Amino acid sequence: MESDQNISIDKLEDQLIDNPDASTTKQLNESSYDETFQKKLNERAEQIFGASGGSGDGDKSSGNFYSLLVTKPYLEYEYRDYDELDTELNDWFVSADFKLLGLDHLAEKAGDFSVEDLESLDKALDSLLYFVLGSYKTGDAREEQLKRIKDNCKRAVEQGVLDKVLDALLKASDDTMAKKDLPQDYLLKLLTITYFVVNVELSEGPNTRIYKSLSDADLLTKLVKLVEEWKINPSNSFRIRNVILLIWKLLLLEFGDTKHLTDVKDYLNKKHDIKSKAESSDNRLTCSPLEYYTFREDLLDKYPVFSKFEKKGNGSYELVDEGEPANDDDRHKFMAASTSNSLSNLLEMPRTNKSHSVLSQLPVSTLHISTPVPSPPSTPSDFMSGGEKVRKSYHVNQSMPFIYPTGSEDVLPAAIKEANELFENAVYESFSVKRLWQERQRYMAQERGNLGNYEADLSEDDNLEDDESNPSAVRSLNRVESFYNNALPYLSSLAKVMIEVVKAYKHDISLRDVEQEINSETSLALQFCDGRRSSYNTMRHYMLKQLEGIRAREITLKASTSIMVLLIKWFKVSHVIKSHYFNSILFDEQYLNVFADFMADSLNNSELHDYDEVTKSFAPNEVFVSQNKLMNPEINVPQFDFFNMCSGNQDNKQRIELINKTPVSKLPSSIDDDNHNVVKLTRYNKNYCHILTNQLQIVNKLLIKGVSQRIFAFIETKPTDLMKFILLNYINDNFKIPILKIFKKIIPFQGRKWRATNMEVISQVFLNLKLTIRDNWLSGRDLESDFNNSFDQEVALRSLLQFYNVRRYPEEMKQLGYTVSTENLGTSFLEEDQ
Repeated sequence: MESDQNISIDKLEDQLIDNPDASTTKQLNESSYDETFQKKLNERAEQIFGASGGSGDGDKSSGNFYSLLVTKPYLEYEYRDYDELDTELNDWFVSADFKLLGLDHLAEKAGDFSVEDLESLDKALDSLLYFVLGSYKTGDAREEQLKRIKDNCKRAVEQGVLDKVLDALLKASDDTMAKKDLPQDYLLKLLTITYFVVNVELSEGPNTRIYKSLSDADLLTKLVKLVEEWKINPSNSFRIRNVILLIWKLLLLEFGDTKHLTDVKDYLNKKHDIKSKAESSDNRLTCSPLEYYTFREDLLDKYPVFSKFEKKGNGSYELVDEGEPANDDDRHKFMAASTSNSLSNLLEMPRTNKSHSVLSQLPVSTLHISTPVPSPPSTPSDFMSGGEKVRKSYHVNQSMPFIYPTGSEDVLPAAIKEANELFENAVYESFSVKRLWQERQRYMAQERGNLGNYEADLSEDDNLEDDESNPSAVRSLNRVESFYNNALPYLSSLAKVMIEVVKAYKHDISLRDVEQEINSETSLALQFCDGRRSSYNTMRHYMLKQLEGIRAREITLKASTSIMVLLIKWFKVSHVIKSHYFNSILFDEQYLNVFADFMADSLNNSELHDYDEVTKSFAPNEVFVSQNKLMNPEINVPQFDFFNMCSGNQDNKQRIELINKTPVSKLPSSIDDDNHNVVKLTRYNKNYCHILTNQLQIVNKLLIKGVSQRIFAFIETKPTDLMKFILLNYINDNFKIPILKIFKKIIPFQGRKWRATNMEVISQVFLNLKLTIRDNWLSGRDLESDFNNSFDQEVALRSLLQFYNVRRYPEEMKQLGYTVSTENLGTSFLEEDQ
């Protein structure tokens, strides 16, 4: 059969090349030779597939031909800041909350409640809670209760009830931190009312009244303080899980979601005349100002006469006696490392060719590179006589100037002119980079002894109060600034608690055992219980509680990672140093190590796999692809669903699935135009996808470009295999883009063997990420210098962060132990000397 197939392929080539028939000639005229040959191959493949017993309408992936195709599993997941309203409301509760809130008896306590006639909140708290929960009753459909929840929450905001709830919640938070005795359910009821109102506003579109109420109350800062107090004195009375969920939703409401964040960025770029990258061509390569001036230094090393040429308005270059480079002020700012010993120079060093450490290892050249090579000596070398072999280095000193004639001395060579114009036109300075370098200039002035730079510059506030062109963007920026100002002393505690939530996300029970025993049709305990059904029901209820605990930790982790992502992104929009400060807190708390443990526990964990007799039919490594936290179904216990509890519709017989039993190779597939076997993954854990997307974005933000200490620390955790596993097995832009950005930052610090075995990842970086005009991330790094300066570089960054925070927020930094000394040491020394 195989020889017949080879003969058929030979005949096909002969038909195309030597003796094409009429139909083949027509196809060749309509398309290229390659396309025609590919069509013929596909037709022959169909014939082979049919001859092997396959049917044309069946699953082609099982045939002899299609089994050799590359399988591309597309994960049909789209990241959303906010899920459906019923899902978000249901995530608020655990089963213990229903009893604590008295869900079964709230209707009796409510009576004839009217939100318009509310006077005393304490007396009518249960009635208000029942009103906000949708005035539910037995037999209600989920859609009916959701509609009443929306209407009732809107009425509560319109009648000013939310203001009373916020006042009571602030007081209850203070009493909880002061360890005063409060009813066990009091804080939970206030948090629940606030959470429901905030979620309804998020889903329906908030009005200006709730913005003002939340901003005036500053509930967000109060809840962050509550988190810090809980970290110091843990107690169930703090309702820390509910507090974290409410912080997440308040950030979305008061700051804004991802779409609004993009609008705010566009507003700032337009306000400060920053040309957006989106306005330029997609094919346009860019470079940073530092890269441009570094290139100019290399250009001057190669062609020193270039400094005597000045560019005129018409684009021509003229030779002048004492020419100065263009943008001289900017050049001194970005190339300050050449003229200053400032600590901030280590933040991002200009990497000129002459500064590369490999040049210091080159032997001193006794001949110029242009000297002709002499004839070989007539006598044999010492090596041929048994002497030591002389090793020669073929590195060329890139800082050595050109010595070849280029024509007239008063004419700039075309290559030099073109190279300079390419880089000059490619310069792009983002608003974040611009503000970072402005702050660095103030820091350098402070280093020189100018104490006045600690005083806040009013121009830094961008005159937002007087700008009415985009009120929503101005409101968000002011709210972020206000929150950072008030919550600065507590951000460290908030970050620590968020990271502890990530650490707590562990699987300490076997899902395969729980799934078998929790479903009565497969339970071994039920089969051998000798008719004692009550003992099985007790065991089953205990396992349901365990599953609920896993689900609660997952929802809390989803909220925690979302909080970290929102803070990092919004702080960067407000000021890039705010974002760097929060990043540094996460880095100090070993977030990179926690991330590596999280990935290993959720993707390479035998507790998430089914029994061996079930998975023995799986292809090699398919167990890891098909049975992990991402592909296993979400844990959902219908008995503990909020809407089911309200309506009394509790189905105890519904089967609970915890492990995915369908391998990727058995899913329906189709063949695309590139002969790829396309599989669409539609069943997965949406919560985990949200968490993983957040985690990858956080790691990408933590690895600040050019700060090598963090990259070295991240590489030590050996995370590349698990990230590559996600990248190659689940095609989704929410995962792919941040993973490729992370790889682009760490690849220069990997060895040659690693690069050789991961060329597929390197290729994807080139294909999917935007390139720059000087994309030397794959090679050309001075690793020795990077390693030696990495710790000092991190110290320089921390020094700049401290300078900014102390300068802008002196009172808040005093709480952290940082003060500004106004004593002039130089003057005091002179006075003592006299």
